[in-house]
Amino acid sequence: MDAVLIGAGQRGANDYAPFALRYPDQLRFVAVAEPLAERRDRFALQHQIPLDNQFENWETLLANPQMARAALICTQDQMHVGPALAALRAGYDVLLEKPIATTREGCRQIVSTAVELNRQLYVCHVLRYTRHFQTMRQILQSGVLGQIINLDHRENVSWWHMSHSFVRGSWANRDESSPMILAKCCHDFDILLWILGRKCERLSSVGKLVHFRPENAPADAPERCLDGCPASETCPFYAPFIYVDLRPLWRNVAETSTGLIRLAIQAQLRAPGLVKALSAVAPIMRQVSDYRGWPRSVVTLDPTPESVLEALKTGPYGRCVYHCGNDVVDHQVVLMQFEGDISVTLTMHGHSHIEGRSTRIEGSHGQLQAFFGLGGSWIEVSEHRSGRSTRHDTTSEVGAAHGGGDEGLIAAFVRNIQEGRTQQASELAQQALESHLLAFAAEDARLGGQVVSTNKIDHN
Repeated sequence: MDAVLIGAGQRGANDYAPFALRYPDQLRFVAVAEPLAERRDRFALQHQIPLDNQFENWETLLANPQMARAALICTQDQMHVGPALAALRAGYDVLLEKPIATTREGCRQIVSTAVELNRQLYVCHVLRYTRHFQTMRQILQSGVLGQIINLDHRENVSWWHMSHSFVRGSWANRDESSPMILAKCCHDFDILLWILGRKCERLSSVGKLVHFRPENAPADAPERCLDGCPASETCPFYAPFIYVDLRPLWRNVAETSTGLIRLAIQAQLRAPGLVKALSAVAPIMRQVSDYRGWPRSVVTLDPTPESVLEALKTGPYGRCVYHCGNDVVDHQVVLMQFEGDISVTLTMHGHSHIEGRSTRIEGSHGQLQAFFGLGGSWIEVSEHRSGRSTRHDTTSEVGAAHGGGDEGLIAAFVRNIQEGRTQQASELAQQALESHLLAFAAEDARLGGQVVSTNKIDHN
């Protein structure tokens, strides 16, 4: 299947598009629109796209006669509405990076347009396509937990991820991107709706920005980490520590991984020079010693340690986290009542020691506990009557982004378009919209100190 890419950044070029390089018989990119010449040139070279099909903007690409069956739209959040509507109207089936849009009106307009035009629209809720959450849903549907009474789900954003994306990065300011509960947790609302198979009836929410504020900066901290910060040896947010040393990333992965990858990362933390030497003969060591993925790949287009360090001197990711002008919350809790009087809490915070999503579900006949981490994932079910506990290893392959969800999503997108599953796509799009409306309602509840009802969620 032929496709065009609009937005050749981290998600589009590095996370979704590599599917076409691994499975060229299933997906092929024939055009790209990207305003940054270096990104555009690199993507075009990787996918052998002719110069005539390389564009600086989506308007020019979509003004041409339709070039492919599908369009992947991976622009920044606030730039989704224009290219999504234009692509649908030009005849493309669309894969759209989440969130659908940064306003209710934009979300509704995109979904309704896809339905009216009978186009397939897939929102990148990649968690549905992971082994972890598919297994969790199957367990709930099996009835082993009995009647579901309470669910507690936590989006534990690590302290360094929070500083990267929501303090220094593109999602730091609500008006320039979207509320954090939408940008980060539309995934989680979607998962809650999907695994429970029920609707939310009402919700309330609390949360604020507490830590990443100027008054919490170390004494005499400059605007940039590399401008002689006196706390460089002690501050956990010191930019070279996060992006050059990569110690926070490797510690997170090692904490939840097993086998050879755990050993390789532990060796990297203790003796990086030895790992570098062994990488010539051991591919798994090379994955660690020559790592160029996220978050380094966002800091610079050439993510070597040397280039990263140079980028930190002038780029946004080298700023002191207490002087970034950010305003999104660093913690938020949403309390929900689902159909059947199920009480549900969603906690999102940006101060977790270990990155990952944790879930606890209490039922009349048993309990489920689960963790979905960077290095590994698991689900454990404990039955009340028998006392028996069953543990499910839901870890994905080494290096699989979002626990294998990115590749699973693209595979399903390609397969469903080829098989003409327009009705299924319409249902998925409507479900994605519902998750987004919950996120907007949660932000309304937080700002207004109110309980928001289902009627308001559905019709605001």
